[in-house]
Amino acid sequence: MSESSVKYITPPNNLRKKQIDAGVQLTIDPSLVGAAESKIGSMKADYLKWVGGDLDALSAACDISIKDKANRAQHVETLYNKAVEIKGQGGSFGYPLMTTIGSQLCRFLETQGFGVDDLKMDVVKLHVETLRLVILQKMEGDGGPMGQKLLTGLALAVKKVTG
Repeated sequence: MSESSVKYITPPNNLRKKQIDAGVQLTIDPSLVGAAESKIGSMKADYLKWVGGDLDALSAACDISIKDKANRAQHVETLYNKAVEIKGQGGSFGYPLMTTIGSQLCRFLETQGFGVDDLKMDVVKLHVETLRLVILQKMEGDGGPMGQKLLTGLALAVKKVTG
């Protein structure tokens, strides 16, 4: 087919019309946003308790993954699922560094697969321990200079084992 016979078709975008016809408003009541932010703010102390339990489960999955090589992929999958939960919560409660580290751990496992070797399990364990450190030190926000050093160190560890 020659270039002159290529035809670009732009499909109609009638989503807004459908919203209007259905009576959907595109405005958000500021009081609802304020109430949601207030509720999340009041749950911040609870987050530290919740994430502590999640970190315990993550550490346990990591430890069993290291010890039980025959079933490592299954244990690492459990670890991965817990890391996804941690990643999803951190930023909501003022700990975006948890989200960043959790995301980095998830990406590492997604690219390496769940049947990682011992050296790569060391990198996984390093991520798990770093997540725990962030909570123990209550590194809110991006963690400042220490948070950046942690991220740099984790990135170097990943690079070292992946080439």
